[in-house]
Amino acid sequence: MILSVIICAHNEEATILEIISRVRNAILPYAWTVEIIIVDNLSTDGTRELLSTVETDDDIRVIYQTVNKGKSHSVRRAIPSCTGQYVIPQDADLEYDPNDYEKIINKAISENLDVVIGSRVSDSQRYHAYRLNEWGISKLTSITNLLFKTCYTDVATCYKLMNTQKLKQLKLKGNHFNLDFELCAKFAKHDWRIGEVNISYKPRTFKEGRKMRPVTGGLGAMWTIIRERLTPI
Repeated sequence: MILSVIICAHNEEATILEIISRVRNAILPYAWTVEIIIVDNLSTDGTRELLSTVETDDDIRVIYQTVNKGKSHSVRRAIPSCTGQYVIPQDADLEYDPNDYEKIINKAISENLDVVIGSRVSDSQRYHAYRLNEWGISKLTSITNLLFKTCYTDVATCYKLMNTQKLKQLKLKGNHFNLDFELCAKFAKHDWRIGEVNISYKPRTFKEGRKMRPVTGGLGAMWTIIRERLTPI
């Protein structure tokens, strides 16, 4: 069995090789392997040069974007190249831990799910570096649940383990940072079997390289949610 991991990178020189190593060495269920599809989104800090050192490795395919259309477009660009039974996006920083793959996959298999959401939300502690971001994600999650009759706890999480065959059938439109919200809406509209597990998360700050701004990102997400509610499957 193969897990397709999509890594999108834009100016992640400090972490790109480390996250590749962590993905390669992640704990997986028995007889599972990973293939890594990396999409570089016009990096100018040396990320591309580092990727050139691994682009011929057997378990890696690197796609170099020629136009910066955002993270969501990079994910969409990678999906046709995925050959595994499941697909999961992976940020190129170190906020998400690939060792969570094992329990996410086990959840999908044991409960015959089409998608498993890796939720950062905990009742006992904050998970985000910024209160505004965490508040906004909570509100966007609540709106999604209200409009689509779902029970998500974290629509903005990067970790969404998706059935590859079903994912390739979705007509996705997202660019920038709005694909997470489009996906969660489409999972509901297409009656996917949905589950969640809690995952670990180590947030970084803007100084450390965080890119999504809460206001512009939030407005884009809100528009995406409304558009999905108003459009047919």
